[in-house]
Amino acid sequence: MGAPNLTVTVQPSDSGPANFGQLAAPTSSDDPNGQLSLVLAIKNNGPNDVHLNQVTVSFVGPPNVASEAIAADLTIPASQTKVWFFAPANNIILPVPAPGTLKLALACDGFSDPANVSVSLAPYTSPATGGGYLFPAKTVDLKQTEYWFGRSAGHGAAGGGTQLFAYDMGVQGFDDDTQQWRSALPNTAGTQNDHFRIWGKPIYAMADGTVVQFKNDMDANTTLGTQNPTPNPVEGNHFYIQHGPDLALYAHFQKGTLTPALLSVGAAVTEGQQLGLAGNSGNSSGPHLHIQVNRTTVPWGGPPRPLPFRDMHVLDASVVEPTPWPPNKSQPWSQVTGQDLPNTLSAIWPGNVAEAPFKWWIYVGPLTWAYIIIIGALMIIPGGIGCIKCGPVLTDVLGLVSIGLGVLGFAAQAMLSRTAKAKRVSAPPRQAEHMH
Repeated sequence: MGAPNLTVTVQPSDSGPANFGQLAAPTSSDDPNGQLSLVLAIKNNGPNDVHLNQVTVSFVGPPNVASEAIAADLTIPASQTKVWFFAPANNIILPVPAPGTLKLALACDGFSDPANVSVSLAPYTSPATGGGYLFPAKTVDLKQTEYWFGRSAGHGAAGGGTQLFAYDMGVQGFDDDTQQWRSALPNTAGTQNDHFRIWGKPIYAMADGTVVQFKNDMDANTTLGTQNPTPNPVEGNHFYIQHGPDLALYAHFQKGTLTPALLSVGAAVTEGQQLGLAGNSGNSSGPHLHIQVNRTTVPWGGPPRPLPFRDMHVLDASVVEPTPWPPNKSQPWSQVTGQDLPNTLSAIWPGNVAEAPFKWWIYVGPLTWAYIIIIGALMIIPGGIGCIKCGPVLTDVLGLVSIGLGVLGFAAQAMLSRTAKAKRVSAPPRQAEHMH
C-alpha cells in the first residue's frame, strides 16, 4: 500500500511558515540558536484507522542540519484529527540562520510509503512590544549575589504540547559557606518553602493585558518533590492574562498574595504591575515560577508559542561568578532582544548591565612586549640605536633577540588568554541543585 491519506497542520505557525523560537546566546562570545518544538494536528482522510509509528524531521537548504527520526505511537481514527507533539528529548536546536524548509515524513503501519509534508521554516516573531515580553521580575527585588535562573527547551510537554516553550524558573545566590550557587538561603537545608530564595519574590506582568482566569485560595504544598495525588488545579494560585493574541499563564503563587485589584475576570493589567508573590502551590515540586504563552483565549485551549524577552541579560551558569554584583561587562553577559532564554541553564539579570571598569593593568604586558620589539627594531635599522661597546654585529644580534622575545611574549600572552577563556566556558555548571 502507498502512503496514508493525511492532512497535517504544523504548529507553531502564524502566517504559513513553521516557526522556531529564537534563543539568546549563552554568552556574548557565542552565537544565538533556535528551538524547534513541533505540535502536529493530523487528520486521517482515509476510511480506516491509521497508526502512526514514526515521524522523521529533516531540513532543506543551508546550513546542513541532520534529520531526526522520532518514534511515535498514535492511532488516528477514520475521518478524525489527533494531535502528536514532541517530547522534550525531541526538541531540535537549530543554527541561526536556520534552513529555509522543514520536511516531515509520517510513517504508518501497513503503508509502504510515509505521508510527506513540506513547509517553509522561519524564526518566530512575538506580537509583544519590541518583539519580546518584559521579564516578570525586577532587579530591585534581588539580594546580594542573587540572580534568576532558567533555560529553554527543557520543560515537559504537558497539555498536548502546550508547554513545550514554557519556563520553570527560580532564584539562586552564591553561598560563601559552601562556595556553591544555591536555591536555598544560607544556613538552611532547603526542605521548607521559606528556605528558598524565590519564596515571596514579587512577580510582575510581562505586558498590558486582561485577566481571563485566576485562583488565590490554594494552600501551599508542605512537602517538596512530586505531589501525590496531583493537586487540582495544577496551576495552583495563578493568573491567566490575555496579552494581545497570547494567553499567558503565571503559576504557583502564594495563597492570598494576588493583587486585589486584579481579582476579577476582565480586570485591566498594566505592564510591570505586581501580580503576586512566588510560591509553591498546585502541581509544583518546590517554590518556583512557571510561565508560558499560547495562541488562544481559553486556558489549555491553543497551540504553544515561544516566549521571548527584551531589555535584559543572560549568562551561562557555568560562567557566572558571584562578583561583581550588580553585574557588569567584565563577565560576558549576553543581551536579550526579542529572544527566548538560552537552551543551557543561565543566570538572568532582568535589566541593564553596566560597562566594565577600565582595567589599565591589562595593557602593561602588551605594552612591555611592544616596547621590547620597538627597541630591537631600532637596534637593527640603519641610524637607529647603537651599542658603542658591543659593536654593530652584536648590536644587530641583540636587536633580533629583543624582537624574538617580544613576539614570543605576545604569543604566550595570547595563548594564556585563550586557554583561560576555554577553561571558563567549558567548566561544568556551578549548580548544586535541580531547577524545578
